[in-house]
Amino acid sequence: MNFKKIFLLLIPLLTFLCIGTMLSNIESGYADELLEAHGLTNNTRYFRTDSDESVSSFLRYLDKNYKHHQIQLHLDSNYEKDQVLVWANHSVKSLPTESGRYFSPDDFKGTISFAVLGPATKTNLLDVQNNKYVILGQHYYSVIGEFKDYPQVEMNKYYLSTGIDQPTAKDQLKNYRIVVDGAPNVISRIAKHYNAKLHIPSFVQEHHRDRLSILPDLLLMLAALVVGIVGNLLLATIIKRQAKLTHLHGDLLRNWVINRSVRLFMIEGVFAIAVYFFLRWHAFYSTYSSLRISLLASWIIYIVAFCIMLRYLVRKDRKVARITK
Repeated sequence: MNFKKIFLLLIPLLTFLCIGTMLSNIESGYADELLEAHGLTNNTRYFRTDSDESVSSFLRYLDKNYKHHQIQLHLDSNYEKDQVLVWANHSVKSLPTESGRYFSPDDFKGTISFAVLGPATKTNLLDVQNNKYVILGQHYYSVIGEFKDYPQVEMNKYYLSTGIDQPTAKDQLKNYRIVVDGAPNVISRIAKHYNAKLHIPSFVQEHHRDRLSILPDLLLMLAALVVGIVGNLLLATIIKRQAKLTHLHGDLLRNWVINRSVRLFMIEGVFAIAVYFFLRWHAFYSTYSSLRISLLASWIIYIVAFCIMLRYLVRKDRKVARITK
């Protein structure tokens, strides 16, 4: 195997790495955005109120009037700066955790509050028989999950579930910044009910400005794919040229080409699998299925490009042979 062929064989490996890395950059950007937003969407708005109403009464109001609307709340404490109360009436936007899990809808229905921690949380913690608890006064909150550590995002907060019958809902509403995610008309009606003015969170404003920030990564992924295709086109040319040098004919020649081609596909497949496991340990993905699909799709595209080129060269040779006769 000559140096040129070895070099061309390494191209798919490098392009698989590039595609997987760019995909990780894109997903990490989204994950950072989600973490900064505490799992909320671009519809999110916040307001403050001077109401002495309890959080529990506020949740009853939402449950009564907006039962069929999807709402998610984060109540940022004015006094416990790192504390956030979380509530949702239908589904919760999940966040990536290093261990355990994020909240589920069932966590807001009972009488017990749970906690999810950021990696830099400095709140009072207690470890008992491999179980962690957040201690606030006389209350103990079981820790069900801990976020992944991302240096670009401030992760010193801790999150507590809240619900109508939970101890975290006893405080007054005026002690929180009320962050609401839901349909815009629903959010407006809620704010109007409390005579409050809506504001746009900073993460929403930043996202509106930076929504094209993934374009360079997408272009690099496309460029890597093109390079991989070109590499396989050249490999098809080399294999066809080597086939001529064997002086084989008929079924022997066909089997020789098939054997070399299948061997090439297997090598590139092994490269894709190796890159998959390497990036699983060295890069972030919200779901590993996105990495699997990207690498598999790239591998198939490379194979198709190789086969098309090989078929073109074979037909070209046959045409030349007919002309010379």
